[in-house]
Amino acid sequence: MQDLNPLRLLLGAPGNVLSASGIVLTVIGLLHLPVWFWDGGGWVGQVSWRKPILFGVSTGVTLISIGWLASKLHQGFADRCVAWVVSVCLVLEVALITIQQWRGTASHFNQTTVLNAAIDHAMFALILIAFVGIVYFTARSFSTLRLPTDYGLAVRAGMLFLVVSCCIGFAISAYGYNRVASGLSPEIVGDRGVTKFPHGIAIHALQILPAVVFGARMLAIETAKRKFLVLSLILSFALQIIFASYQTISGLGRYEITTVAGVGLSLVSFGTPVLAIVFVMIYRQPFRPN
Repeated sequence: MQDLNPLRLLLGAPGNVLSASGIVLTVIGLLHLPVWFWDGGGWVGQVSWRKPILFGVSTGVTLISIGWLASKLHQGFADRCVAWVVSVCLVLEVALITIQQWRGTASHFNQTTVLNAAIDHAMFALILIAFVGIVYFTARSFSTLRLPTDYGLAVRAGMLFLVVSCCIGFAISAYGYNRVASGLSPEIVGDRGVTKFPHGIAIHALQILPAVVFGARMLAIETAKRKFLVLSLILSFALQIIFASYQTISGLGRYEITTVAGVGLSLVSFGTPVLAIVFVMIYRQPFRPN
């Protein structure tokens, strides 16, 4: 029998709420591409059309992915509430970033006026609230998922990497505010270390890992090999975060690999998935459905 509870109808299915918000943000981000082509300007810097484009698309696909996860859970009332909170917070955050770009002023670490400081603080509060919701859905992903085991492994690892990336983001925000207070660039560590490097390494593992599972299934790779491939990529992402953190803390550019530790970390972190793919493709066996 159809559930006609007005409150449930108002809140909607959590997966639908998250996915719809994600689609809106992705479309808005993509619509800024022709604006950038027309208006010009650099792709880097505090004021750049890169921000509404990348934040819109990146946040959008993340919401869509969490929506897909939410649709695979045995849904409860709390799921609906948290889905709405996460969606509203992230849509508002990207909206503020976009507004600041259209105003021609920096969105992050901008304390130049009362309005800019208020927007900056609001964005931090919004992402902090959304982060709590992300942690909630990460914890929920370890309950019963209506997904095959290989997809389940990929989704849970992707959510954990999203949480780690957010934590790194909060750390570089705290570092950036201290730098700004001293009149220094908030985005540089030492001579050339890039604070955003470790933050961005695995933030989209939630999309990449399930996509790898999907591709492996299309190639008729057996279940055990699919799981091995996902585990190899999980290890690779973890090592890449360590590598990126090492480079940044050492004051080195993203791929300015000049130390023995840097060379070793880069070879292992980026070589692991390559070796795993080669192994899986060489030792493929006939596909047997679960």
